Amino acid sequence: MQRMMIVDDEPIILDGLYEYFVKADLPDLEIIKVHSAAYAIEWLNTVKIDIVLSDICMPGMDGMQLIQEIVDRWPRCKVILLTGHDEFNYAHQAIRNPCVVDYLLKTEGMESIRAAVQRTLEQISAEEDEFYRTQWLRHKLPRALPQLQQQSLLELLRGPGRRDWRQLQEEFDAIRLSFRADEPVLPVLLRMETWRGAETVSDRGLIRYAAANIAEELLGDKAVVKAIDLDPGTIVCLVQLQMDAAAFSTVSREEWWMRTLRFVHGTLESIQQACSKFLQLSVSVFASEHTLAWQELGQGINRLRLAVHESPGLGMEKLLKLDLRAGAAPPAQLQHSYAATELLLDQLAQCLQAGDGDWAGAFRKWVEAAGEDGPADPFQRLRLLSAIAASLVRTLQELGLLEAARAETELPRMLYFTVQTPWPEIVSTYHSVYAWIVSRRSAASRHDESRILLVIHQYIKAHLADDLSLTRIAQEVSLNPSYLSRWYKRMTGKGISDYILEKKVELSKELLLGTPLKMHEISAQLGFSDQHYFFRFFKKTAGCTPQEFREQRKGQGQVNA
Repeated sequence: MQRMMIVDDEPIILDGLYEYFVKADLPDLEIIKVHSAAYAIEWLNTVKIDIVLSDICMPGMDGMQLIQEIVDRWPRCKVILLTGHDEFNYAHQAIRNPCVVDYLLKTEGMESIRAAVQRTLEQISAEEDEFYRTQWLRHKLPRALPQLQQQSLLELLRGPGRRDWRQLQEEFDAIRLSFRADEPVLPVLLRMETWRGAETVSDRGLIRYAAANIAEELLGDKAVVKAIDLDPGTIVCLVQLQMDAAAFSTVSREEWWMRTLRFVHGTLESIQQACSKFLQLSVSVFASEHTLAWQELGQGINRLRLAVHESPGLGMEKLLKLDLRAGAAPPAQLQHSYAATELLLDQLAQCLQAGDGDWAGAFRKWVEAAGEDGPADPFQRLRLLSAIAASLVRTLQELGLLEAARAETELPRMLYFTVQTPWPEIVSTYHSVYAWIVSRRSAASRHDESRILLVIHQYIKAHLADDLSLTRIAQEVSLNPSYLSRWYKRMTGKGISDYILEKKVELSKELLLGTPLKMHEISAQLGFSDQHYFFRFFKKTAGCTPQEFREQRKGQGQVNA
């Protein structure tokens, strides 16, 4: 999905352009309209914008100044400038800026403007195809991640409190990582939701490598970034400030970090879209709202991993930012032992939390690693019992199923297991509880979808006069906007815009018949910035003007009386 922002300070022109492009047959293009450059900057600070269609002459800040604000935030954004006059000086300046792809007179008409937007969309698609297909797909996505960097960063994430920053910087320099140990870091978690045909371990590894490269490429436009595999279904991206001495001479380090955070958070959606488009891979993204010290990173990653399972919508493309500095106490640190059984337990937990059908295979491998009759050594046996009990209880807590498991499964039997309990009895009990989790999660998934649909409908009905862009609605349920659009249509058989239209028609009729409000007041309550736009909208949907509708219904009521 691409996102186009229309900027014009004249309401009639702004609404006309917005209405035209909403109706245009331009698939996967979300339209946002703003009436000033200042409001445009608020949007640019919130989400990534792909195309800006902007008036060149506006009060407060003209189009050329707005271009610079756009480039500072989104270097790949394309700009189409509109003007009511043939201003050659502006045209000359615009052509020199690489982000400006067209310069049009408003008198050229809607078809010319649409053609320019269509060309721009094709240009964006061609640039994406050139990079992803030529550089990656054509060369079979060769695995080239330095293993030493992967191992060093994993040790840093999973280990306890680290040595001082000078020692850490020596490690970074030794393995040629571009990070600064004395600077904070921003963690971003990518969780694979569906693999869409990648069944083998090698295929999934290749796809995971490609997803990591997508994240590094897009985030690397304005930040230092390194992506590593956290587990078979999760990638963690570590993001840090680009050390630009020239930039620090004009703005403070804090302001530069703020700009970097806006860029990173806005680019997360693009990572999901690229993974879906080029890899047929569904990815959820969880990011910290704030930077963390390197010593806090392991705990922060754990909280991000927990958030994967706390938010509703199993298997859906979630998009969520979290404040890792506040809230509930973080979960216990992941186990640091590299023993085979503990690694297999971690893999088993990941499978269960993701709703992956491979959980039985992971459990079987754990049983094989433990031995048919379990460890002969009583202390090793106790260690395994403690590890699997802790793993299961933690998984149930993270999924919100602990109380239900107590009542519906053999979970309480675990309390009476000792080193003398026959090992097959232990294996059978745990297998039955794990199978129950999988069954229960399937039902929970259907409940989550119904709950998310209810939240969307309630939000729309309560905010008909406010911003009802796909992006804003998606933020309300922590989903990727493009994914939300596809999911909603699959669930209901119609688009979100159709539902919004229905609710606006319903409310407009209620206000016309049930209140003495004037037309401009009703128009405002429905979120229309121009009363004439409301008239056209109502006549198209109801077959008559609002005033005619009110008079006809009142006349019918008098006749019936």
